Amino acid sequence: MTSTPNITGLTNKNLFLVDFQEPYTEKVLRDESTPNIRSVVFSPKGNYLAYRTDRKVEILKCTDWSVTATIDGNVKDMFFSPLDTYFISWEMFFTTKDNPQGKPNLRVFNSQTGENIGSFIQKNQIGWQPKWSSDEKLFAIHANNRILIYEDAKLDRYTHNIQADKLQAYSISPSPAPAYYFSIFTLGKSGQPSFWRIFKFPQFDISNAIVSRSSFQADKATFNWNRRGTNVFTMTQTDVDKTGGSYYGKQALSYGDIKGNGGNMTFSKEGPIHSIAWNPGNWNEWVAVYGHAPAKATLFNAKCDPLYEFGTGAWNAIYFPPEGNIVLLGGFGNIATGHISVWDLRGCKKLGECSAPDTTFLQWDPRGETFITATTYPRLTVGNGYKIWHYTGALMHKRECVEKENLLSIIWQPGTYPKSELSKTVPKGIEVAAPKATAYRPPAARNKPSTFTMHEHEKPHKPGQNAEAAPSKQAIKQKEKREARKARKAEEKATDKGDTPPTTPSSRPPFVSTGDPEKDKKIKNINKKLNDIDKLKQQKAAGKQLELNQLAKIENEAALLQELEQLKL
Repeated sequence: MTSTPNITGLTNKNLFLVDFQEPYTEKVLRDESTPNIRSVVFSPKGNYLAYRTDRKVEILKCTDWSVTATIDGNVKDMFFSPLDTYFISWEMFFTTKDNPQGKPNLRVFNSQTGENIGSFIQKNQIGWQPKWSSDEKLFAIHANNRILIYEDAKLDRYTHNIQADKLQAYSISPSPAPAYYFSIFTLGKSGQPSFWRIFKFPQFDISNAIVSRSSFQADKATFNWNRRGTNVFTMTQTDVDKTGGSYYGKQALSYGDIKGNGGNMTFSKEGPIHSIAWNPGNWNEWVAVYGHAPAKATLFNAKCDPLYEFGTGAWNAIYFPPEGNIVLLGGFGNIATGHISVWDLRGCKKLGECSAPDTTFLQWDPRGETFITATTYPRLTVGNGYKIWHYTGALMHKRECVEKENLLSIIWQPGTYPKSELSKTVPKGIEVAAPKATAYRPPAARNKPSTFTMHEHEKPHKPGQNAEAAPSKQAIKQKEKREARKARKAEEKATDKGDTPPTTPSSRPPFVSTGDPEKDKKIKNINKKLNDIDKLKQQKAAGKQLELNQLAKIENEAALLQELEQLKL
């Protein structure tokens, strides 16, 4: 493997490699002599590259780009197993008069030799992909209301199965051996809730479910495990929002872990959940973009406590590089500006920003130093091309398609690569960033200063550090303790020097009953107010900015003392 990552691109004219250094030349791997290349995919470890045409699939070895295996057939979708050992393909299912049962259309091959080690019938393209455990020991496939589980790549006979009525979706955790966990989602019958559950392999009886969560408003579900496979988020959604709050159905986010904890996630801003993503470099952190536009972005820990508020912006997508030390927030699709901002998660500061309108694809390079944005066909038929950006937002390279040329896809080669000088230095951009799009203003308001101000809760901040936001009870307690410690130290210091200690609540004369219950009640009430005043005076002496009503209380001290003397007569 080379010291720098490769970029592989596919147009309607050729399959090419980008030399990742100036002047970023392109090397053709396959030209028009190999017609109708539909798509390309790298294996997760970066050892193989596969491309498909309408007649065959060729698997290339990335060290020298030689062909290791050729698979015949009109493959429509494909992917590699987690350790690159196996290649899985899917074709359209059909029957004939000679074969009314149809032939297997999902096939599993050895990536290096092309040997077919297993074949299955999977009629629907939606959800056709089987699942592997991270060590490739377990292979699971969804068949009607069952999940069939095979072990050690012996695909002729399954060893375990999960069976449930209306089983809709499932997932295998990426946890290391020997602990494997499965999450499943079952659709509720009429008048009954839907459920998602977590099981530990091979204990799949409902009574053995580690987590079991129900919902009356869930037609489909997707699972999102963290890197260590200890925590999972389940996004449930209905096809139709009966409340009328959204055209796209109603969403809900719930969570669970392998210790049996579970619950529902609620966000501080109403609206859709645009995206969630676990930090691949820190299994205990995740980011969510949520709420009506402008959307809000927040960094949470695994217990769903907010760690940092990125504020609000034109965002609907989250992209982490492999190390997870930074995060990219982007706005694409129905957000025309294509705004991108990159944040340092350790220092909680913005590293850079840029704008990439009409972006249909974004991916970090394996080193986390640069990322690529592209406008691809057929999602967009004009303006096809790609750009390479430094993480600070500097544009390093730009390539536009010529006439009658369409960019179908572009992708980084996965792998482990050494860091370069790009991690420390900011390259000079090849062009000045385009001016930011401004909001529409009516003619009468143009050429006048804007009256818009961003609310404090919309600005980036750590929870509890926003001056405009009400502090939590815990923050108030901690602040009072700090102020009390300061007051004690000041008193001890003054005593050591022989000075008169500052006035404290305890320096007030003790309460002495007058014998009249009504007077005693009033005296106690005044003493309480005077103690509060003493605390405010200490805070003022410590440099705290008091509010107007607090200053008014201090000014009322003389009147309270006079009233107290009258009551003691």
